[in-house]
Amino acid sequence: MNNIKIVRLQSGEDIIANYMEDEENDTVLLDKPMHVILKRLPNGRSVMMMMPWLPVEIIKDNEAILYSSDILSVFEPREDLIEHYDNVLNQFEEALNSIEDDDEENDFEEDIEVEEIQKGTKRVLH
Repeated sequence: MNNIKIVRLQSGEDIIANYMEDEENDTVLLDKPMHVILKRLPNGRSVMMMMPWLPVEIIKDNEAILYSSDILSVFEPREDLIEHYDNVLNQFEEALNSIEDDDEENDFEEDIEVEEIQKGTKRVLH
């Protein structure tokens, strides 16, 4: 079950994520955290951006465990923000999977090229 919250850290960062408390260890698990940046414009309008909070391209699991003392406050997001978060997350995961598929394809092509060079069927000019 999802428990989507906006977490304001002591650093001032706002993070939206699936929020799970571990009271026994005084920690919080943030699953699939996204950094939320809200800019208020002089004309009274606001612009919001979301981006991965963690370097998801190089880590195994998109989750972070924080000490409760690192959290300033926790907010309940509006439904439309939760929907937007889900959409952004899905788009990002699709893009990340596409990059991983391209990397696997490139690895396969490099393996074939190495085999051709070893067989002598392909020559490398320097």
